Parts: sequence; structure tokens; C-alpha cells
Amino acid sequence: MRTVWALLPFFLAPVSVTLEAQSMPSVVPPRLISMPAPDCRAGKACHHTHGQVRLIVDVLEDGKVGDIRVELGDSTLAEAATAAVQQAEFAAGYYLGKPQSMDVVLNFKF
Repeated sequence: MRTVWALLPFFLAPVSVTLEAQSMPSVVPPRLISMPAPDCRAGKACHHTHGQVRLIVDVLEDGKVGDIRVELGDSTLAEAATAAVQQAEFAAGYYLGKPQSMDVVLNFKF
């Protein structure tokens, strides 16, 4: 019984530290600052084409666009959406206060 009481303060200390750390968000996702609209004017391959496109965009630690993967959509529309995303500006995502490369899902309706 004495051993349990002697160890009790050691178990309580980490709990209070953990609760304080949880009050601060550990993950802040990347935020889109600006992005041009996909170009589907007359004369472009995607002109008069309708549908949805879903892209998975890797936002790098400095907020620049990395890899872009097409998850859903017509290839012609996906090409127009990809060209627009390559010109996008993001605020970097953070994990535990440090900038991290993170994926963002972007949906387009044409």
C-alpha cells in the first residue's frame, strides 16, 4: 500500500502537463490564399465540358505546391484544374508549431 501512495504523485504530474499541451492545436492545415480559376474559355479543350474534379495537392513546408494527384474527374477537366492549382498560393501547414508538408483535397465543379 505504501508503494502505491509513493508513486501517485509521479502519475499525476504528467497528466497535468498533457492537459495543458492539448489546449494548443497540434495540427494547423494549409490554408489557400489565392488561386486563379481554371481556364476553360472558348478554344480550350475543356470548353463546354461539365463535371467534377478532385485533386490531392501536396503543400510544401514553404507553402508552395508540390505533387498534384487526380483522384476523380475527366482528364480534360483535370488538366485545367491542375494548371490552376500549380499557380495557387498557400499558407503552410503546421504540426506542433513547425511547418510541415501536408496534403490538401481540392474539389472543382465545371
